[in-house]
Amino acid sequence: MSPQPDSRFDLLFAPLALGRKTVPNRFVFAAHQTNFATHNRLNERHVAYYATRAAGGAGLIVLEGSVVHPSDWPYEYAVFGHDPAVVDGYRAVAEVVHRHGALALAHLTHSGMQGSSHYSQLPLWAPSPVPEVNSRELPQAMEAEEIAAVVEGFRQAARYASDGGLDGIEINAGQDSLIRQFLSPLTNQRNDEYGGALENRLRFARQVIEAVRGEVGRDLIVGLRLVGDEYAPWAGIKPEDAAEIAKHLADDGRIDFISVTSGSIYTGHLTRPGLYQPPGFAVHLATLIKAAVALPVFAQGSIVDPGMAAALLVEGKADAVEMTRALIADPELPAKLRQNRIDDIRPCLLANQDNIIGLVQNPRLSCANHPAAGHEGEAEFTPLIPARNPHRVLVVGGGPAGLEAARVAALRGHRVTLYERSQRLGGALRLAAAAPGRERLALAVDWLETQIRKLDVSVRFGVEVTEDIVRREAPEIVIVAVGGKSGRWAEARYPESVPVLTPRQVLGGEVPVSPGRAVVLDAIGDPVGMGMAEWLVERGWQVEVVTGDMFVGQRLTASLELTAWNQRAAARGIGFRPQFEVREVAARSVIGVDRFDRQEICLDEVDLVVDVTPEVPDETLYFALKASGLRVIRAGDCVAPRSLAQAILEGYRAGREA
Repeated sequence: MSPQPDSRFDLLFAPLALGRKTVPNRFVFAAHQTNFATHNRLNERHVAYYATRAAGGAGLIVLEGSVVHPSDWPYEYAVFGHDPAVVDGYRAVAEVVHRHGALALAHLTHSGMQGSSHYSQLPLWAPSPVPEVNSRELPQAMEAEEIAAVVEGFRQAARYASDGGLDGIEINAGQDSLIRQFLSPLTNQRNDEYGGALENRLRFARQVIEAVRGEVGRDLIVGLRLVGDEYAPWAGIKPEDAAEIAKHLADDGRIDFISVTSGSIYTGHLTRPGLYQPPGFAVHLATLIKAAVALPVFAQGSIVDPGMAAALLVEGKADAVEMTRALIADPELPAKLRQNRIDDIRPCLLANQDNIIGLVQNPRLSCANHPAAGHEGEAEFTPLIPARNPHRVLVVGGGPAGLEAARVAALRGHRVTLYERSQRLGGALRLAAAAPGRERLALAVDWLETQIRKLDVSVRFGVEVTEDIVRREAPEIVIVAVGGKSGRWAEARYPESVPVLTPRQVLGGEVPVSPGRAVVLDAIGDPVGMGMAEWLVERGWQVEVVTGDMFVGQRLTASLELTAWNQRAAARGIGFRPQFEVREVAARSVIGVDRFDRQEICLDEVDLVVDVTPEVPDETLYFALKASGLRVIRAGDCVAPRSLAQAILEGYRAGREA
């Protein structure tokens, strides 16, 4: 007998009328950059990606943004909505999404000053010549004919969406849009009919909406993605301003819904929120706008928990919920929820590892906790085939790589035993989750532990696996996933008498009870060092972070966490010392030199040093077993210490290979 649905979630599965069409449920997969495009066109990768979410139960799929005019080429793999060739891609996506009962919308956009001139070799267009905050590039203030050209671009792009069989259009007036730039006094300093009073600043948005609606008629959905708060109260759109804008545009009678987002060029950490932003942090903006309009309103803002999503609907705070990252992490979330398989839903960690893709390396979108995301249809992620000859598989290590390997091997029908040297599963990820603000990381290993228990994987704790143990167990396949081990700051001398701890030792509770002055030697610049500093401060330590980099937390720029980290550090009194080359850790001091002027620097009265350097692989067992002639596979940090995403991916591959 199938499990009965949980009535708490009934409203999530209720249909929703949008104009003359009806969405089958309230799960929205919102527009987001993927970097999948080839020749700036939608392709089979997009088709598989969206089809997977529709098959999993999402009711409304909003496609990756399509730029409406050649003046906008915001990233290399942007989809050109102004190119007639986009119609074929739309048609392919629409066909598969409709097959699963979902609706699909084009997301039409122009990035304005938040675009890039690198690819187009054209000046950026904007309402006013206000330098872009990040690139510092000065855009060209648009003239009347250029405004008209973009409006026409939206109209033509809407035609292509209609020709491609999509169910409608969402117009982007969100964080990264030209329309927002016209709406906001932060970026609109014009003194003509498009600037000044709100009525004038609304003009461009109204012209775009009118053009799109006029092109597609009333049979297709036309919605608006609207910024609810720019978090720039000195000049930007504030919540009450957004509510007024929404009311004006809704009262015009040309849009069918409003999707409420937040952020601006000043707030990347809120535009793409990570672990340090509480789930649902922007819901209040949707609620405010819902009170101002008589249209369906979509909420967003790190809503990854079905319980939270359902509660928002029950409480009347929104009419639908964007659960984009949750549906990246588990495309089957709605289906599993309907089947009351809640503990089988793979959680979104909000870790921003593999879904922050605006990097110079141009990575394709994926998910740290779900390696198949973005790779749907590729050979290694096709459905698992039961092993022809099930084997005894021994997995050494209960971190994320070992757990995923055990899960996948068991799904293939192998008899799996997992050994863990400690008394708890999770490995280094459990320790990482002990750092302030990073507690959600533990959800990955909690889920994996639940899954292997269901699959009857035998787990043995407190065993340091040796060659003798492996010989005694006599497995046919061994998967080694023992992780890494601590390294040392290469240039520094560490006398034995000096208390120098690794992050593992700190989070494992080996810190002196009485707090004093601590120096964090950070050679990585990622959340590990920052987590050490915050963990110590919370326990009363005076902390200074030392790095050879140009600034502390250098790698946090990729995950958009740098601004928030600087804010937290300032509030907590954490000191920064960049461009510092460590030479020696002596009795109660850290000695180094400035990278540029080579002047010696001595940090005195130091009671604790935390050495945050890259770990090295723990390879001993792997090579010993390999030399014995056993079939051995290794995965995760014992190959090379890297990210959670790599650990889980390699665990998956090891389990599939077994």
